[in-house]
Amino acid sequence: MATTLKDVTDSALDLGRDVKDSAEQFGRAASGKIDTAREQASGALRDAAASVRKGSARIDVMAGSAASRLDAAATAVKDADMKSVSAGVRRFGQNNLGATVAFAVAFGFLVGSAFRRSNKAA
Repeated sequence: MATTLKDVTDSALDLGRDVKDSAEQFGRAASGKIDTAREQASGALRDAAASVRKGSARIDVMAGSAASRLDAAATAVKDADMKSVSAGVRRFGQNNLGATVAFAVAFGFLVGSAFRRSNKAA
């Protein structure tokens, strides 16, 4: 019986060593997989950050351009007065006489049609 107990003890010790070795191998494998996943996640986050930076730079450029256009429009509206507007229209009419006459005829026709319709409705 002493031999059997010694055999069982030796078998238990061998089994314990095997379990310990297997647990160590499993731990190393799991650690390697976790490290790989961590590195991949880190790379993906860096790529996403670069993409956001690139997109925000484009948005900044577009916003700056839109703001500049709005400033220019505000300045034009602020600086415009009726004298300069009418002088510009007069200059356009003198330089483009045919287009001005065609516009005046079309405008007169539309106004006349509107008056005629309002007289028929009354």
